[in-house]
Amino acid sequence: MSVRPRCARAFGVWFLLVLTAGAARAGAWLMPPGEGQIIAGTAFSGSSRAFDAHGKLIPVPSYKKFELGSYIEYGLTDWLTLVVAPAYDVIRQPAPADSYTGPGESGIGGRFRLFQSDAFVASLQATLLTPGASFNGAEPHRAGAIDLRGMAGASFKIGEWAAFADAAAGYRLYAQGQPGEWKLDLTLGVRPLPQLLVLLQGFGSMQTNKSADFPRSSWGKLQGSFVYDLSFAWSAQLGAFVTVAGKNAGRELGPMAAIWYRF
Repeated sequence: MSVRPRCARAFGVWFLLVLTAGAARAGAWLMPPGEGQIIAGTAFSGSSRAFDAHGKLIPVPSYKKFELGSYIEYGLTDWLTLVVAPAYDVIRQPAPADSYTGPGESGIGGRFRLFQSDAFVASLQATLLTPGASFNGAEPHRAGAIDLRGMAGASFKIGEWAAFADAAAGYRLYAQGQPGEWKLDLTLGVRPLPQLLVLLQGFGSMQTNKSADFPRSSWGKLQGSFVYDLSFAWSAQLGAFVTVAGKNAGRELGPMAAIWYRF
């Protein structure tokens, strides 16, 4: 069997998690050695409401956020995939809040295979993150961080449709004594057509502690999107996301789009 058909089938269980916190993340599967992909995307969100300390929506000064990001991964060996995720943010908020234009939270790291079979994979990902903008605290910036995640994925069928499910759970440890965060990402992907991948995704974050600049916060987001294969090498993604619950967190709502290139 040639490498290209095998990789085309494997791509059915690869996916992009929407640009949150200025970076994109892939699932538990690793890239084959010597192969890679680039996902370049943009997301826009704006809101005039936020979740208070009791989880109720309240009016707040409006803000707008525009993100540009790329997710690059390359299979170095059959057990290690290198990951790079640069980002650029444009954030507009009325005074006295700080507006910001510049590099967003970006990351570099690796995904390590723990176990893999035809239908199941388990891996561990470690990522070093640069400082990024903050929406949930008095301090305008989050410090650099280390993000550690355990990941697991399974491929299966729903009727005649190829499908997969993926879960990633972990902890983000910030520098400068800033409170850390537990993270949970869930994805269900279905291919109703050979060229079309439908993604339903959920993202969650819960701060483990609080400080004077960062009150205890949490949030949960949902996203739906479609990824259409234009060719073997190129795909286009279009979707939307919304924050559905939270505490001391802004409610984000907006569209996202991305172009995928495989090599």
